[in-house]
Amino acid sequence: MRKAIFGSLGSAFAAACCAGIPAVLGALSAAGLGFLVNDLILFPLLALFLGLGLWGLWDGVSRHGLRGVLVLGGIGAALVVAGIVFQPLIYVGAAAMIGAALWNILALRQARQGRLER
Repeated sequence: MRKAIFGSLGSAFAAACCAGIPAVLGALSAAGLGFLVNDLILFPLLALFLGLGLWGLWDGVSRHGLRGVLVLGGIGAALVVAGIVFQPLIYVGAAAMIGAALWNILALRQARQGRLER
């Protein structure tokens, strides 16, 4: 569950850095982390967080069986990657990844309580 959350939020952050969103870049510079604003660092970081998020969603699907969670996360990840070229897609993809992580949490809680219907 934590993998999906951290992966989704990390992906959104790395994508925001890749897109050059001023608030994120300013926050990094203010924190003394301006060196991270480099595509040689951000692209592997984005790939790492996307992989972590998808792995967390896959792990959740193996527990609760709702494949739609992983499909939504995969579409979100693809949109985040496509958003590097066309920036508005980053926001849609990040929202989809975060939504998939939240859906995964709810499905895991319901599966633990035995209330999940497939």
